[in-house]
Amino acid sequence: MQKKLFYKIRLDTKNDIISKINLIHKYNTTIESIKNRKRYLNILKRFLKKHEQNLIKFINLEAHKTVDESKNEFNYALEFVDYSISTISSYEFEKRSSKTRKIFYKSSGSVFAITPYNDPLAGMIRKIAPSIAAGSTIVMKTSAHCIYLCKYIDKHLPKELKKIIQFLFIKNRKLIEKIVQNNHIKLVTFTGSTNVGLKLNDIKTKHLQKKILELGGINYAVIFDDTNLNNVIEEILIRKIKAAGQACSSINKLFVNNKIKKKFEKIVKEKVSKIVCGSVRIKSEPDFGPVISSGHYNFLKKLQKKSIKNGYLICESNSRNDTKNLFPLSLIKTSFNDEIFDNFETFGPLLGVSYFNNSGKVLQKISQSDYSLVCYLFTKNQKIINSSKNLNLGSIGINTTKIQSPGSPTGGNNLSGIGREGGIWGFEEFLTTVNYVIKK
Repeated sequence: MQKKLFYKIRLDTKNDIISKINLIHKYNTTIESIKNRKRYLNILKRFLKKHEQNLIKFINLEAHKTVDESKNEFNYALEFVDYSISTISSYEFEKRSSKTRKIFYKSSGSVFAITPYNDPLAGMIRKIAPSIAAGSTIVMKTSAHCIYLCKYIDKHLPKELKKIIQFLFIKNRKLIEKIVQNNHIKLVTFTGSTNVGLKLNDIKTKHLQKKILELGGINYAVIFDDTNLNNVIEEILIRKIKAAGQACSSINKLFVNNKIKKKFEKIVKEKVSKIVCGSVRIKSEPDFGPVISSGHYNFLKKLQKKSIKNGYLICESNSRNDTKNLFPLSLIKTSFNDEIFDNFETFGPLLGVSYFNNSGKVLQKISQSDYSLVCYLFTKNQKIINSSKNLNLGSIGINTTKIQSPGSPTGGNNLSGIGREGGIWGFEEFLTTVNYVIKK
């Protein structure tokens, strides 16, 4: 581990930004061949492995994840590089549709990527890797909460990769408009809140460009029966405290069949009582760390206070109180339709719990949500499982919360976004087609 991991960050000026965009545009042709794309991806993979320990440390320190969770994120980032290498090794970039017609698949052009703080490294690599695989150069702007990780990568990135990957360090949001409006930027990919995504989508440009928006979700989970209830509750709680609940696929509200209410509360109280939040900078690690900022902590406290007025606290995890912004995992009884958990993405360890009697009404409520990102359904009822296929959601987990992988498409519908990340579907978002016809 280097002694000086943290250093002063010099912010980019407008001229710096233009220079960086012009640079990647200049080297667009160097990434056209499949051979070069594989070479760049392998250089990226070797770079990540070489700096593994420092990168894990940055995730730990800036995203406030435990060391184990930081290691898992590093490995997840590597998987996206491996998947991209595998994809272009077998992908048909030239397909014949008839004797005289071919379809060519080529890069859409230079990419502007904006990533969040909750998965700082994996969030960047899941955009960089498919971009390179598609033959696109990229400029990257990450969250101010993980700016040192980004700066470290920028500082140590091999020279060959700096021709096709540039990092932007800005705080002025007006500069983001200028980047989107730059005519060299042909595709914008953003992961973050719906509010910011809508603003990005509204930026007026003098050229056409594609947008991939992976936005927020008010995600529901439903426990229909007591099948494997102990394991189901365990999995839901683990999913909820991942990244201290700061994940777009985290559960916002849990519906539980009223018939198993007593059994559910007995198990969940016992399990939550064993969960601890605390500082991730000590050897004896907690189950999860603090939320990202005092502003977000205060937001969660406000939601908690309002929700308890109309409900009650079912249970709360332990807190070591050894650092700032520690928000214990809190489960709050709420109504079927409520003002908080149906309208605000908590993005933290705050979970609403509602009990129901009618399974059909629960599924109807989920299907009518404007935030169609993901839901998790736990049941042995085949009729419910079959009907879930009709739900308008980006992802559906049946008896599991483990829905993500580099080979799977993620993203939502309606206010939860447009376009996909991951898998062949995410890779093809960076491509465009050429209809090539030869008359003989």
